[in-house]
Amino acid sequence: LIKEDLIKSHPFLKFNDVDIIPHGFDPADFEDIVPLEKETHKLIITYSGIFYEGITPKFLLKAFKKLTLENPDIALNIKLQFIGHFKKENHKIVTKLKLENFVEDVGYLSHKEALTRLISSDILWIMLPQGDRMFNVTPGKIFEYFGTKKPIIANLPEGISKNLIKEYGASFITKPNDVDEIKNTLLKCHELYLKGKLPKPNDEFVNRYNRINLTEQLVKIFQFYLKTE
Repeated sequence: LIKEDLIKSHPFLKFNDVDIIPHGFDPADFEDIVPLEKETHKLIITYSGIFYEGITPKFLLKAFKKLTLENPDIALNIKLQFIGHFKKENHKIVTKLKLENFVEDVGYLSHKEALTRLISSDILWIMLPQGDRMFNVTPGKIFEYFGTKKPIIANLPEGISKNLIKEYGASFITKPNDVDEIKNTLLKCHELYLKGKLPKPNDEFVNRYNRINLTEQLVKIFQFYLKTE
């Protein structure tokens, strides 16, 4: 889709003039990561990153609040964990919804510590806001998530990020602001977690975003153009 958009906005380009090398993850980042010993039976859902430009936990938190009212026993078996700057406005939402006992604000961590938390989680969460300008947005965090091989709850609009996460395989995709859909996804994830049946990703797809493989692609492109000159 990015390639098509580039050609459309630059008519002098032909299809074969453009090669797209996406972001990826560095497998070396995960080599020495040892998962934390799990101290709880709870389903741990984790977000690592910052909140900006409409990227907000508001709809996830509202969905979780509905879960506490409709299925309190299930809600008690889930922990929402946030790594990075959680912002005062988000703390206010947590307080207003009375979710303090369900939400953990871990704060800033080193990259290795953050990866350790991700690897030690059961499911990861990500969202992008609704809007046409989000169509071509692919946060680098998505590729790091791919490297963990953990299931992902993704609250996303139509676009490249949604398509990527769908192809990843181990994903639960909802609209960004559909509170009921997000709540039902939490229920589904919890049910699969109890059964030990959370999905596994497509390994072939994950390897495609390994930076070693991406670098090999770049080298081949350079070699091709050096030969043709």
